Amino acid sequence: MNPLLTPELGTYVWSLVIFMTVLFVLRKYAWNPLLDFLEEREKDIAESLKMAESAKTDLEQIKDESEKILNEAKKEGKAIVGDSKLRAEESAAKILNDAKAKSNEFLDDAKSKIEIEKKRAIKEIKEEVVDLSLELATKVLQRNVKDDDNSKFIKSSLEAVKVDEAKS
Repeated sequence: MNPLLTPELGTYVWSLVIFMTVLFVLRKYAWNPLLDFLEEREKDIAESLKMAESAKTDLEQIKDESEKILNEAKKEGKAIVGDSKLRAEESAAKILNDAKAKSNEFLDDAKSKIEIEKKRAIKEIKEEVVDLSLELATKVLQRNVKDDDNSKFIKSSLEAVKVDEAKS
């Protein structure tokens, strides 16, 4: 047989020792650091995922809180607008009532002034009628005239009274 094809026991042993040494060296200096690196990498990825999940949860909480705050602000804004509208309506009603009261007061004052002026005018007219009547009676008594003259005189005096009334 060919000695290269059938190895001897010593070759087996040395081959096995060299293989084990290479395996030991590779494991200690190549594979362990690689495995440690992979384990650290796996831990870092797991931590990053946890942090991302935590950040996502925090973001959702912040989003919910900001929506609540926004809704509360909207409600408060609506309440403020409603209150302002109510106050404006009350103020407008008060102003309108005050204006009506002032208007009624002016109207009552004007009516009383008109009534006073009316009474004064009637009094003046009565005084003038009395004066005219006295004047007419004096003229009638001073003249002794016929009945025809008396009728003409009364008609002319009445026309004079009408003209005086028209001037007033």
